Amino acid sequence: MSVTRFAGVAEDEDRGVTLRTGLYEFLTAEGAHVYLHDTDFRHLTYQPSRPPVLELEFVYDPQWTPPELAGTPVVVFRFEDVRLVEWCEDREGHDCVSTQPDAPPGQVSCFDWDGSDLFTLDTFTMRLTFRAPRAEVTVRAK
Repeated sequence: MSVTRFAGVAEDEDRGVTLRTGLYEFLTAEGAHVYLHDTDFRHLTYQPSRPPVLELEFVYDPQWTPPELAGTPVVVFRFEDVRLVEWCEDREGHDCVSTQPDAPPGQVSCFDWDGSDLFTLDTFTMRLTFRAPRAEVTVRAK
């Protein structure tokens, strides 16, 4: 069983990304507190390159941005050597987004890691399951 190696997060097992702590709350390698519940999922990019790369971008609302991330409110997860397992679009979610201007297309109901190399991302409009042996978390300006 392969276990994903995370870069860019605290190495302390109580403050980094671990099976116990999960993906929602951790410290970056520089000590900035990331709390994904206070972000909006904005987009993903999949590059079928060698190796395949998947990037997920989460953005803080200005009122919820931690002070240490005020200049870099964008949290990016970059997964390398990605193997897509499932990518399903939710037709009802897309229809709702099309007809309701306040519908949250990027609302995340689940962003999970199984402790090995399997990840699941469920949003209002899609479900994505993938495997990745390497992940890097960075923060950047908008």
